[in-house]
Amino acid sequence: MEGYPTDQELVRQTLAGDLQAFESIVERYQQAVYRILYRLLRNRQEAEDIAQETFLRCYRHLEKFDPERPFAPWLYRIATNLALSSLRQLSRRHLLTWETCDNRVSETQTVDSGQRYDLTSREGPSRGLDPEAAWERKEVGLEIAGALKSLKPLDRLIIILRYFEELSYDEIAYIMQARRNSVEVRLFRARQKLRSIMRLQPEWDNTPHQDQEGGESACIPAGK
Repeated sequence: MEGYPTDQELVRQTLAGDLQAFESIVERYQQAVYRILYRLLRNRQEAEDIAQETFLRCYRHLEKFDPERPFAPWLYRIATNLALSSLRQLSRRHLLTWETCDNRVSETQTVDSGQRYDLTSREGPSRGLDPEAAWERKEVGLEIAGALKSLKPLDRLIIILRYFEELSYDEIAYIMQARRNSVEVRLFRARQKLRSIMRLQPEWDNTPHQDQEGGESACIPAGK
């Protein structure tokens, strides 16, 4: 579209010294990056901190980006690697439980910078709508959020990338640095675990559906 540069064009301009081009990259992807991180970490402040670190690393290593590939999965790989590393550190140190994280989320309703992140929209920031309330309205309800946090981080991540961010198997494989068939198998098993945690509640359609890319059958929320 005229007047709307591609990601690759913005990358080229940034590498040529145009910092405003990188600001455009940040504006384009800050909501999606934060959304993924928050759903994975379940901690607002930590998600914001890692989102900031993601863009710092993106800028520092931008010359490593392959312009022949899509930009978003490359950026999301940086973000998720940082998040998974943070979760591993927390697991080793046993400093925080998920209940503690949830309390910290409720205690930090606003971001220090004043930026309100929209956890549901792929278009831009919310307009005064609390993120948790927005999630409940747009997604399948807060119940699935509670179920997600009971999954292992990699299972949680693959559900987030596939069903919340609607990424392709190939994109997910790139982000998770895995083979596509491994992604399909892990996604299938993660869905099974999620259904088990949710105890096959009535609002979930238990009839197997064929995934849009011809992958293994999925259990899709009713109305989706």
